[in-house]
Amino acid sequence: MTWTYEEIDRDWLGGSRIAVTPDEVVAAFVRCERMLGRGWIDSAKNNAKGSVPTLAVVAMGQQLVFIEDVPEPQRLIDKLRDRDRSASAELRAIYLLRSREPTRVELEPAVSVSGRDRKCDFRIQRQSEPWTYVEVTQPDTSDAQARVESLLGSITAIVQAIKKQFALEVFLRREPNTDETDPLLVSILEFCSAERAGDGAALQQELQAGLGTLFLNQHAVGQVVIDNHGEQPVPRLGAARGVVGPGEPSRHVAVRVPYSDARAEQFLTTEARQLPTDAPGLIMIEMGRAPGGFRTWEPLLRRRFQPAMHTRVGGVYLFTSGLNPTPQGEALLFETKLITNTHARMPLPGWIETSCAAIHEESEARTRTGS
Repeated sequence: MTWTYEEIDRDWLGGSRIAVTPDEVVAAFVRCERMLGRGWIDSAKNNAKGSVPTLAVVAMGQQLVFIEDVPEPQRLIDKLRDRDRSASAELRAIYLLRSREPTRVELEPAVSVSGRDRKCDFRIQRQSEPWTYVEVTQPDTSDAQARVESLLGSITAIVQAIKKQFALEVFLRREPNTDETDPLLVSILEFCSAERAGDGAALQQELQAGLGTLFLNQHAVGQVVIDNHGEQPVPRLGAARGVVGPGEPSRHVAVRVPYSDARAEQFLTTEARQLPTDAPGLIMIEMGRAPGGFRTWEPLLRRRFQPAMHTRVGGVYLFTSGLNPTPQGEALLFETKLITNTHARMPLPGWIETSCAAIHEESEARTRTGS
């Protein structure tokens, strides 16, 4: 099928603006249809219009460029067509490494590790430099996130039973243990059921044992505002749900819990096993489902980089992406961080660190200046 920008602007963007030229947009749509099929494009739209579905196709098309010259890419392409999350993370990793430097890539190269044959995700080489072997992974929703969702579900059930209009924030200083959960729910029920709770008064109540604070009607119903309430800023998990009529008063609850992600060491240990001992090795981690990971994972990983530990790992490359506004419209920008291992048996080639830093600096500049 022949795509035109006028068609994409009308049927996909619907008045939204993105920071991509019309020629690049059309080229991306054409490439996605050629490599992934029209069905993949239609599923990306999902009956929606705007910058989000359009950029999903455009970004994919721009990233697919970097596997067009790769030998035997079909297995990866098939997984991308099926919307396999691990394949998408692998493609983004290839894009990040290749977008700044002329390189070549081979998918699923065989490696020998401790006398056993394994395959890593891909290897990459610039000019005549040594091949760097790369493993790509991504954290899934952690147990801590699942516990927060479960706690929110329990609190929401209480909120639904209280037929008053109010906005509740449950601000916790730590995650409640098993013995504290039921008393917490009782405190919330009593706090929201109090006589003044339904008249719009702004109230707050400290929880026992320094667990946290309940805030009522600090903001309008439906308006969730991120506020540390004078506490030290730390990574937190948050979730919110609302109850809206007709036939009953509107109310919402927001829960925020400090979050400590202990998965950094687990990923380092697991992925390192796929890397060879006689070539530079890189682990790339897509961090979209690891809240606060860019800040909290670095010291954990650095502590594991020691003279007798993980010496086959030259570094860990953290990355994620998101939509950001610019004067030209919405743009997909990457956040990147490379944590190098000074004790690696074979250090990473310098161009990887330079490329990562350039991508980070570009995104920071565009976010800071909006250009």
